[in-house]
Amino acid sequence: MSLRRACPLCAGRRARTVWNEDGLRYVRCAACGCVFSDVDAETYKGAGRNLWHDADVSEETAAFYGRARKLSHEGFLKHFPPRGGRRLLDVGCGLGYFVAAAAESGWETYGCDTSPSWVEQAKARTGSERIALSAPGPGLFGGGFDMVTAWDVLEHVHDPVPFLGTVASLLAPGGRAFIRTPNLAWILPTYALRRHLLGEAVKLGPLNHVVYFTVSTLSAALRRAGLEPLEWPGLPPPQVSFANRDPAQAGRSSAVTRLKNLHAATAEQLSRASRARFVLGQDLDVIAG
Repeated sequence: MSLRRACPLCAGRRARTVWNEDGLRYVRCAACGCVFSDVDAETYKGAGRNLWHDADVSEETAAFYGRARKLSHEGFLKHFPPRGGRRLLDVGCGLGYFVAAAAESGWETYGCDTSPSWVEQAKARTGSERIALSAPGPGLFGGGFDMVTAWDVLEHVHDPVPFLGTVASLLAPGGRAFIRTPNLAWILPTYALRRHLLGEAVKLGPLNHVVYFTVSTLSAALRRAGLEPLEWPGLPPPQVSFANRDPAQAGRSSAVTRLKNLHAATAEQLSRASRARFVLGQDLDVIAG
């Protein structure tokens, strides 16, 4: 099989197709098992279109990144209170909801994002100028962070290992990094079931989510970047229905959100009991140092 790009984890050039969508495909690397969208960097940059490219933020988008994630953010901040010098950088901070919540919990917060309109909204929401219109780079805000977070960012990064290397470089001695990204072990079989048995037109988004990870491949990516996985906490998922079409329902308890939270709690218990050999939640949450 001829690939448009090398594996973003091991640079391998042999792979097999695992999913076709809109004339594009996801492939699994024969060498390391990484699953990625077979689109080159130019195509991704030129054709990719994501919510943060929009100048205006819809009610649905604001609800999904705000109210729907409030429980996830609260779970993180309860589990990981301020430590060391209390400096926290949120990479891909978006509309600033997590930065605002972290500041209220006692962290000295900073953020960065590449969307001009979202950065302006984040500054307005947090009342802080410590949010940069920038991708993370060495020395951003002086580095030396006790915690660097990246919520649902890694799957959008075409070359994730250098990105994680930059995250590592921004940590203070003893600092920690937190990554949340979709869990391929849950996503792929679930979406295949919905597509083939239920007839739903579900999409993985090859011009949006360009890499999907499992515990194994995410651990390998972290180690290649100089980070060691320390804990897989299994935080609550976004509180939305499966279709995520009604912004008024975001963050509200329903039969669907209760089912999703039960699944997440059960998956976390299994992860702890198996020492992260089995992580079956819809998201991968990892603390690394």
